[in-house]
Order: sequence, then C-alpha cells, then structure tokens
Amino acid sequence: MKVAILGAGNVALATSAFLAQAGHDVHLWSSFENERAALTDGMLSVEGVIDGQVRITIAGVPGEAISGAGLVIIAAPAFAHQTLMSAAAPHLSARQTVLVHPVTGLSSLLLSRMLAKRDVEPPLIVDASTSLFTARKSGPTRVRILKIKDTIDLAAIPSSRGTEAIAVMRELFGNRFRLESSALAVSLNNHNPVYHVPPLLCNLSRAEKQENWVIWECITPAIARLVELVDNERLLVVRHFGTTEVSVADYFKQAHGAEGNCLPDIFASVAQKLKGPVGPQSSEHRFITEDVPYGLVFFHSLGQAVGIEMPVTRNLIELTSALYQRNFAEEGHTVEALGLSGLLSSEILERTSKGFGRSV
Repeated sequence: MKVAILGAGNVALATSAFLAQAGHDVHLWSSFENERAALTDGMLSVEGVIDGQVRITIAGVPGEAISGAGLVIIAAPAFAHQTLMSAAAPHLSARQTVLVHPVTGLSSLLLSRMLAKRDVEPPLIVDASTSLFTARKSGPTRVRILKIKDTIDLAAIPSSRGTEAIAVMRELFGNRFRLESSALAVSLNNHNPVYHVPPLLCNLSRAEKQENWVIWECITPAIARLVELVDNERLLVVRHFGTTEVSVADYFKQAHGAEGNCLPDIFASVAQKLKGPVGPQSSEHRFITEDVPYGLVFFHSLGQAVGIEMPVTRNLIELTSALYQRNFAEEGHTVEALGLSGLLSSEILERTSKGFGRSV
C-alpha cells in the first residue's frame, strides 16, 4: 500500500521505518525544508525493536505524498497538527483514510471542520490515543524504536465506521488496537499530559543541565502522587461523559505490561522494561509545550464547560504558563477553539462522534 506520512519527528520516522520494512510504499513530507533535505536520498536507518536500513520516498510538496495513498498519517506533535492538516486538506479524498498519530485534545476534529468547509465527501478519520511506537529520533535520518505498544485505543470519525478503521490499522500494524466509541473517548484517555508534566516540572533542573536521566526512574513517590492527583481530575471528566475509563496505572499495565500495585512500583517496572529513553534535556520540550496546551488545557476546558472543578490541573496550567511566559490556556485546545462552545454534554458527544457536517 502507498502510505503518506506528514512529519519527520520521532513518530513519523518510526512509523516510516516500520511500514517500509514491511514492504509498504512510504512517501514522507515535512513542512520543514531542512528535514526534507536531510532525507533526500530516501535512506532511513532504524535500530532497537527492528534494525537495518529502509528506503522511503521524500515528497517535495504534500500533494505528491498524498496522491494515490490509501492511508495518510499525520505524525507530529499537536502544535504542528493544524499546519499539517491545512497542507493535507486540499488533497484528501473520500477514498482515503487519515490517521492522526497520535491525536491530542481532539485535533482530529479540527481536520473534520476543515474538510467540512470544502463541502466534499470526507475521508475516514482515525484517532490513535497514543503513538504506537516508543521511539527517539537519534539523527536526521536515524530513529531508535524502544517499544511497539501492546494496546492502544482507536476511534473513527464518523464512529459508525469504527470497524473499518480497526481493519485498516490491523492490516498495517497488527492486532494491537481497541475500538473506542468516539474521538472524545480517545482524547480523554490521552495519558501523556498526566505522566509527562509533573515529572518534568519536578525535575526541571535535570533537563536544563542536560543530564542523562530516565524519567521513569525519577518519578519518586511524591511525584507519583502528583501524577495521580492530575489523573483523578481527568477521570472526573471521563465519568461525566461516560466514556471508557482507563487510569494512568491501567494504561501502563495495558500498553507496556507494567507490574505493581501502586504508581511508584508501576513506574519502576516501566523503567526496567524500557531501559530508557533519556528524559528531556531542555526545558523547551513537548512534555510541556505540547502536553500543557493540548492536553491539560483540553481536559480543564471540558471540565469547566460541564461544571467540574479541577484545581490541580488549573494550577499546573497557570504555573507552567508563568514559568514559560506563555498563555497556554489561550494557545490550547479549548472548547471554543474546537467548535464545541455552548454545546450540551450530549451535543459534545454527538459532534465528536459524527464530526462536522459539510459547509460548516
């Protein structure tokens, strides 16, 4: 199958290597010219779970990559989603499937809205709750895959095509997926902000001093308690909307086979299983710049919309905004930014299940 991948970061290169090694025709496009230039010869090196070199095709413009592709993958941090989706939208057709890998804060709904404005039959949109690969880009043309996750959640827009979405993903990546009822269910079970933000904030000096530290090993019992407090507030929103409830502890057991009866033990088990990766070595890292505005802000905005108090989450948003001299609440995926403002809970569920209609 021809697969178009938009992006050239950790997830994009890991996905490219995996699919190319499996014999698929991978076409990659990055919005950054320097990333495209580095990959011009099409040779990509991969190590870890899979090893070797694979050949991919580098597209000069997004339409080249997308034309004729059965699957189009948006593989980038959430702050790049709107740029990549805007580049892709004019070239997408109803015959294609678009995977947002991974989705963050209902970013797939932004794509649904863009496509509705074109007034054409939209493609099938598929959300992945987290990246399938735990991977790190070790150079412009090198990626290390530490882990292929055992289970991740998927949802389709529209949700009525969920079975079709699962079939497409299993054909390409194997039997690793669990179908969720809606895109909202998937975004609410995005655990990255819950276990990224507190540990990085509490170990910020390690990042700024560029220490070789493993985040799992540095989640002490007190930090694990902060993770749990944030997770408990997220779960209040999950329960309000009646979507599938997966605690951060259960997530690590399902995705990584972690063991333990409490979060400190679970994180110690993850550290032992993954043997890495090295934690952030800069304060300007997506664990804050992505996970606060597109994760914590999303959870908190939804909570506010339905009357749920989330003081720990709010304080983390305000603290990081002050430290980074940015207004993450304004930057992020709020109900207003997503086109959900003023809707009742039932209407939010319906919109995130069906997407936007044509001519929105």
